[in-house]
Amino acid sequence: MGETRFEDFVGIIGALNKEIQRIKNAEARRLGFRGSDVMCLYYLVKHPEGLTAAELARMADVSRAAMSRTVAHLAEDGFVEVDEDTTYRAPIRLTDKGYEAARPLDDIIHRVLDEAGGELATRQRLQMYDSLNHILEKLRTFGR
Repeated sequence: MGETRFEDFVGIIGALNKEIQRIKNAEARRLGFRGSDVMCLYYLVKHPEGLTAAELARMADVSRAAMSRTVAHLAEDGFVEVDEDTTYRAPIRLTDKGYEAARPLDDIIHRVLDEAGGELATRQRLQMYDSLNHILEKLRTFGR
């Protein structure tokens, strides 16, 4: 078992990420969005007071440039509004059209989570997240 630990870890984590991206992109297309739009809409629903592009980029784990492109696309289509300030400090908020378009996301997220981990007891799920967070923190400090 020990000799395949690296392959198992990298393979499982890589496959999980690949499947998450596949689902996110497929559901986004179905709703008429790009995959990059989904996390932006998700976080803006959670923060009705608005978020800056820098905050959104950090939360979605994408570059500021990528988030700027996403915000520009969403603003052009009327889903978000950005205050006149053109810096990364300008708050970005969902419009009524944006809230309406983002409404199905919550159902999709719950459906996916129920399908993926519905059989896990709450205790198991919390242990899994705790373990993954522990591994992430160790990897972040490794080599620094």
